[in-house]
Formats: sequence, C-alpha cells, structure tokens
Amino acid sequence: MGSSNSSIATLSFFLITCFKLCKCHSIFCPQIENQSLLSFKHSLQDPYHQLSSWDDDSDANCCKWNGVVCNNSTGHVHQLHLRGLSLRGQINPSLLNLKHLTHLDLSLNNFKQTIPSFFGSFTKLELFNLSFAGFHGVIPHNIGNLSYLRTLDMAGFPNIVPAGHNNYYHSKTLAGYPEMEFAAHVSFPNLLQVDNLEWLSRLSGLENLNMNFVNLSRATDWVQVINTLPSLQQLRFQNCSLGYISPLSYINITSLTLLDLSSNNFHSTEVPKWIFGLQNLHFLDLRNNSFIGPIPANSNATKLKYIDLSFNFLNSTVPSWLYSCIDLEFVVLDFNFLTGAVPAGFTNLCKTRRLSLSNNNFQGNTSDLFGNMSECFLEALEILDLQFNRISGQLIDQVGEFKSLEYLNLNKNLLTGPIPASMGKLSSLKNLQLGGNKLTQNLPHSLGQLSNLEKIYIFDNKLEGVVTETLFANLTKLDVFSASNNQLSLNVSQSWIPPFQLIALGLGSWSLGSGSKIPSWLETQKNLSDYLDLSYTGISGSIPSWFWNTQILNLSHNQLHGEIPDVRGAVQFIYLSSNKLDGTLPRVGDALKELDLSNNSFSGGIAHFLCDETYPTYSLEILHLGDNLLSGELPDCWKKWPSLRYLSLGNNQMYGSIPPSIGFLTNLQSLNLQSNGLSGEIPFAMHNCIKLVKMGLADNNLEGNIPTWIGTILVELRILILRSNNMSGQISSEICQLSYLQILDLSNNELSGVIPRCIHNFTAMVMKRRSLSDLFRQYGNEKSWYSYSFFSTGGIRESALIVKKGGKLEFDNILPLVTSIDLSMNSLSGEIPNELTSLSELGSLNLSRNQLTGLIPENIGEMKQLESLDLSRNSLWSRIPSSLAVISGLGYLDLSYNNLTGRIPAGTQLQSFNVSSFVGNHLCGLPLTCNSSEGGKEMNEKAAEVEWFYMLLCMGYALGFSVVCTALVLKKAWRDAYFGLLERMWISFTTST
Repeated sequence: MGSSNSSIATLSFFLITCFKLCKCHSIFCPQIENQSLLSFKHSLQDPYHQLSSWDDDSDANCCKWNGVVCNNSTGHVHQLHLRGLSLRGQINPSLLNLKHLTHLDLSLNNFKQTIPSFFGSFTKLELFNLSFAGFHGVIPHNIGNLSYLRTLDMAGFPNIVPAGHNNYYHSKTLAGYPEMEFAAHVSFPNLLQVDNLEWLSRLSGLENLNMNFVNLSRATDWVQVINTLPSLQQLRFQNCSLGYISPLSYINITSLTLLDLSSNNFHSTEVPKWIFGLQNLHFLDLRNNSFIGPIPANSNATKLKYIDLSFNFLNSTVPSWLYSCIDLEFVVLDFNFLTGAVPAGFTNLCKTRRLSLSNNNFQGNTSDLFGNMSECFLEALEILDLQFNRISGQLIDQVGEFKSLEYLNLNKNLLTGPIPASMGKLSSLKNLQLGGNKLTQNLPHSLGQLSNLEKIYIFDNKLEGVVTETLFANLTKLDVFSASNNQLSLNVSQSWIPPFQLIALGLGSWSLGSGSKIPSWLETQKNLSDYLDLSYTGISGSIPSWFWNTQILNLSHNQLHGEIPDVRGAVQFIYLSSNKLDGTLPRVGDALKELDLSNNSFSGGIAHFLCDETYPTYSLEILHLGDNLLSGELPDCWKKWPSLRYLSLGNNQMYGSIPPSIGFLTNLQSLNLQSNGLSGEIPFAMHNCIKLVKMGLADNNLEGNIPTWIGTILVELRILILRSNNMSGQISSEICQLSYLQILDLSNNELSGVIPRCIHNFTAMVMKRRSLSDLFRQYGNEKSWYSYSFFSTGGIRESALIVKKGGKLEFDNILPLVTSIDLSMNSLSGEIPNELTSLSELGSLNLSRNQLTGLIPENIGEMKQLESLDLSRNSLWSRIPSSLAVISGLGYLDLSYNNLTGRIPAGTQLQSFNVSSFVGNHLCGLPLTCNSSEGGKEMNEKAAEVEWFYMLLCMGYALGFSVVCTALVLKKAWRDAYFGLLERMWISFTTST
C-alpha cells in the first residue's frame, strides 16, 4: 500500500512538471509583434546574419529569436537586445507595435541615420541604449517623454576622425565600474549633438546617463538641468565640448556616485566646489579640462574610490582631505603644477592600488616619502608613478618592501646614490623605471631575482661598473632593457645566448666588450621590433640587414661605414648621424617619421630621394641631412613632403635657387639651409610656411631685400638668421611685428638705412630666458613639435649659432638661450635707437662695422642681461655712458675705433677688459694709460668749454643792453614813458623813507 501511494505521488509530480513545461513552451508572442519584428528585420542589412533565427514562417515564435526577451506570462516582447550585431540601414517604425517594450538596446551598430523621432513614443522604456550605433544629428526632444527611463545611453564616437583613418573605442573597468570592454570599428564619425538639454528634466527617474562624445556645447545650462534629476547615480559627459560649468547653490543630485566630465573645454576655470560636495561620489574623472587654480581645500566626497584630475593646470599642494579618503583605490593627478612634498598621508591608505603623481613640481626627500609606510599600503599598492618631479635623496631600503607592486616609475627626478639591493625583493615587479636621475655605482645583483620583470629603464644616470650575464640569468620575461647614457660595461661570453627575447634595447654609451664589433648575441634577439640604441658605443663595420626591422634605430656617433640600402620596411625613426657612411642617399618608405643622416659623407644629388614616385606623399616629419657632401640644385618636389616639421640641409654643397614648392611645407617649423651656395631671392612661396619658428639661411649667396612678409605673416618666428648673404635694401619696420623673436642675425650683408625704432616690439627679448626646446614647446599647443623618439634613443636637437667674442657659439635645445641681435658688417647709418635699451633680457648685441653715428644710449645700463656688446668700427662720439659699468654679467665688450671721448666710467666691470676694447678713440682711464698729452688734452677741452660759456654769456648781456638803448633813442614815446616811470619810482621811494 505504501509503495502504491509512493508511485502515485511520483506520477502526479511528473504530470504536473510536464504540464508546466508544456505551458512554458507554449508561450507565443502576439502575431502583430511577430510581424513588426520581421518588418524591422527586412528594413535592415545584416551582413553577418546575426538575425538568422528570425524566421519568416507563419508559425514562427519571436520569443525564441536571438535578442528578443518576452514576458513569461503574456508573451509580449519586453526587451530587445541587438547590441554589437553590425546592423545597417533605416530603422522601421513598425517597432512602435511593441507597446510593452521596457528595454531597447541598439548599441554598437552602424545605422547611419538621425535618431527617429518615433523613439519618443516608447513610453514604457526603462533602458534605452543607442551608444555607438552610427546615429548623427540633433537628439530629438521627445526622448524626454520616456518618463520611466532609468538608463539612457547615447554615447558616440569622437567628433573628429582624421580622413582615411578608422576609429576605435577602447575602455576599461575602473574602480569597480564596468565600461564597454570592446574595440568597435566604424568608418565615419558620430556627430550627435543637442540644441538644449531641457528635455532631460522630464526624466525624473533617470539613474544612469551616458552622453560621452555628444556635442553639448549649446547646452549652457546643463548643470542646472542635471541638478533636477534627484535619482541620478551615474553621469558621463566625457568629451562633450562643454565650455562652461556653473556654480550650484543647492545640490539636488545627492545620489550621484559616478561623475565623468573629462576632456571638455573648461579653460581658465577653477574646479567647482559643488563637485566636492557630492557625499556619495565614488568615481570622479575631471582629467584634461584645463582647470586652473587649487584643488579645493575642503570636500565632503569622503567615499571616493577613484579620482582623476590629470592634465589640468592645478597649482596647489595636495589638500589633506584627499589622502583621508580611506576607500581610495586610484589616485591620478598627473600633468599639473602641483607643489610641495608628496604627502606621507598617502602611504597610510590601505586600499590604494594606483598612485600617479607624475609631471608635477613635487619636491621632498625619499626618506620622508618611503620611510614610514603602513603595512596595508605596502600590501595593496600596484602602481606608483612619480616621474618628472623634483624628488631628491637616495632610494632607501624600504622601497623594496612593497608586496604587490607591479609598476614603479621614478624617471626624471633628482635621485642620487646606488640602487638598493632591497629592490630584489619586489617579487611582483614587472616595470622598473629609474631613468634620468643621478644614480651611481653598479646595478645590484639582486635585480636578477625579479623573475617577473618585463621592463627596465635606467637610462641617463651615472651608473658605472661591469654587468655580467649572471644578472640576466632569471630574467626570462624581460622584453625592454633601456640603459643608455651610463658608464657601464657589458662582459658576457662570446657564446652567450640571453634567456629573454627583447623588443627594445638601449645600450648607448656602453662598452660592449666586443671591441669594435657588433655583439654576436644580438642576432639571437628575433623580436627586436620597438627600438635599438647602440649610439656612442664605438662599433664599426657595416649595418646588419636585420637592424632595419626595428621601428626606432639609433646607431649615431660610431664608426660605421659603407652605403645603406633603401629603407622601405617598418622602421619609423632612424638616427645614424656622426658615422662614416657614404654613397648616395637611400630612398625611404611612407612609414618613416624621422631620419637623421647628418655628419657623414653622403654625396651626390638629392633629387632621387625627394622626387621618388613610389608614393604620392611621404610621412617624414624630421629630415636632417646636414654636414655631408651633398651637391646639386634643390629639387622642386617638396609638395610630396607635407608633414615635414624639421628640415636641415645645412653645410653641404647645394646651389641654385630655393624652389617655390617649398611653400607646400605648411607644417614646417625649423628650416636650416645654411652654409651652401644657394642664390636668388627668398621665394614668396615661403610665406605659406606660417608655422616657422626658425629660419636659418646663413652663409649663402641670397640677394634682394628682406621680404616684408617675414614680419607680417611668419609671426611665430623665434630665430631668424640670414647672416653672410648679399641681402640689400633697408630693414623694414614690418620685421618689428615678430614679437616672439629671440635671435635676429642679419650680419655681413649689404643692408643700409637706419635701425627701426620699433625694435622694442621684440617683446620676447624682454622675457626671462628659455631654452631652445621651450621655443618649440607650448603646453597644449599643437603648433609645437617634439621628436617621437624617447628614452634617449635619439632625436633631433635643435641648435642655433650666434656670433659672440668674435667666434661662433652654438646653443642646443638644452642650454638656456642667449637672446641675440647681430646687425654687424652692413652699411647701416643714423643713431642707435634709444628704444633698443628696453630689451632688458637681450644677451648679445653686435652693431659693429656699420656707419652709425651719435651717442651710445645713456640708459644702456638697463640691459642688465647683456653678456656681449660690440659697437666697434662706427662713428659714435661723446662719452661712454656711466650706466654701462653696472652691467655685471658683461663678458665681452668692443667699443674700438669710434670717436668716443672722455674718461672710461670707473668700476670693476669696464676696467677688466683688454685695451683692445677701447683703442681708436680719444678715451682716458683704465684699462688705458692716461699719459700727459691725453690728460692735458682732456683738461684743455674742459677749459675751452668754460671759456666759451662765459664768452657767450657776456655777448648775450651786451646784445640785450644795446637793443634797449637803441629803442629809447629812436622812439620818443618809449623814451618819455621810460623816464616818467623812473621819476615816479624815485618820488615813491623818497616819500616812503
């Protein structure tokens, strides 16, 4: 009986289960919704057949289709998920029949149309995702009708996509907030925009809003609109062309946990304080906004887990509230102007995984920073980036106590002393960067214990000693070793086969232990594709063919010889200067970005190089062929090189005129054609080179007037050198419009006329001196140029030659630049304009060998930065101004062969110069010997001045008296009046007494 009851119960359960399963599978979506989806499908292109399950049969059930989610009870379509299916075409309004739709996701497709206005009729939608779907145009206001929306995602691609390039969107998972983890391909930009955002205020239940890359520039009241959304938890407005962020007196968005306003245009605006009043904020991204001023001193955002304020102009110390946020996991403050010591409070945080403070002005000592770190900080930290600051001191042993550290970057600080052996305990370390410091001694053997180490950057230090193969025995994962510019030696056996496969190697300035041969072990590195630096190693022989497979190749300053083949492969940056290479120039491919073959023995013409028809245009940006034996005329093929920013053909044997096609180099910033045999006039076509910062045409045979358009159009010029040509005519006043000019050299030409009085408009010569690299760098300015090379693997060093102390002095891009004006060896006349003395930062002034007259300006002493002054061989007269003696830094002075008179002003400065600085004048005083004839002549001159003074005084008195007497004799009326006046005065006097 019991067994029978058990069997019945089991059968009943089985029947009930079958009934439920049959009921579940019998759910069908309504026919009208079925047909609506099919109409939608037929209006689209489905190149990858992602909708193949959408069957056209009359008995098809759309609830079983890919991307369709139905309600389990009614069968109505509630959700449509078509994300990432690469669909194209026009969206059919038949979707409006899905009246119960709550989720619509059309993201990651390619519809290429405006957003249909009928989308505003899906009034039950709770999630609406149109991100990266190819929509463009204005977002319709009726999206504001979707009052049930909780998530609205309309993110687009960047508004600017270079022609001919594909656009990819990459993102990460940050601080627990999952972003889109994909790389979506599109062939055109997404241009979504709004005319206002007022419609958003009707979405009172909105929790998540993503409008990244949508143009919101016209929505000036966006802050007030967002503040009407009390349920909002996540707001993403990255790269939305926002230009204004207004203050808030009352914060209504108290639920906000994520705020991303990165990459907008809040120029010259301080970070709004209301942002740091958001008490529930976990994620804050304000990077790349040009915010200025301090980080707010107070904050209620104590729950922060992620903060990114990088790429702004913030200039305060780090406020204490920031390192009091105990939940902080990611701190990114890179590329600002933050000052003070790196707060030790950061080292007490227990959850921080990334601390990035690079490219600031932080100071302090390593012992204060690393000396008292908490155990939980040592346990949690994975990334520490402090590069490009001014942190000093020695690396202490505590640096080796991190348990999870994978990335350590201390490049470009002021670190000294040895690398501590304790670093060998950083068992998780993958990337070690200590380059650009002043570290000494040898590499510790303990580094060889870091079996997870992948990258080592120790370039530009003072390390010395012998490195053996035992250091590398366990570094099997190593793929980058950048150690150039040290004093290290490599001692390995001839049969050594490294345990690693490098993609990048920098051994510049090393002794390679192989004599002058290229080390044989290099041939085992089959993956050396990123860069190879063997500069200054003394290697000789020809260049191995496999070297050309690396992207960045620096073999400069060696003894390499022979010809080099055409360069058509993957190599993008080649530095082969200062070798013994010869033959004709190689042809290059369109991938090459930088080429430096200077200071070799290349010969022949350059037409085959410049006019090669293999490619219509080339991508080369830096071309340095100076100091070779190249000859022939400059070809007229510059139109093929539109990307050139730096061009040097100086010190060759080129001749002929400068071709007009050079005007096609509209991106050119530095032109160096000096020391050739070029002739003719400076072509008018060069006025198109409006980005020029340096024009170096010295030591040629150029003729004609200095073009006026140089001053009116090439307004970015900092360096203008036309020395030693046949330029004629006057120096026009238009040249004074070059307000950025810091070096002007027009010497040894045939110029005439006067020095323009507007010379005081060279306002850059009133500013504090900068290096040449500063002239080519303006933060955030795309007009600036940089070498693409990095980590001391090469690059073009800009230089300028000025005449000082009778010789040529070269300034490179590291040394502070001496601002200079050289107009010597011309036929200039007139006086030295007083306006010249307003150039208070001018370092060198040479006006010698002209026909100048008049006085030396009395206030020349205001030019306190003068280091070199040459006014010799003119016709200047009178005294030497006493103010000249107060220029303490004056190291060279030549006033010889003028008509100067009087005593040399006393003081330690002028008396320190040689007699040759003053000869050919009528001067007295040290360093000259004042003999009796000179002294007597000076006294006679002074006596003559006194005699003439009294003589003229007497003559004036006599002349005045005679005029009065003559008038009284000839004019009776005047005579009667005069004597009447005397009579009355006498009577008045006698009566009063």
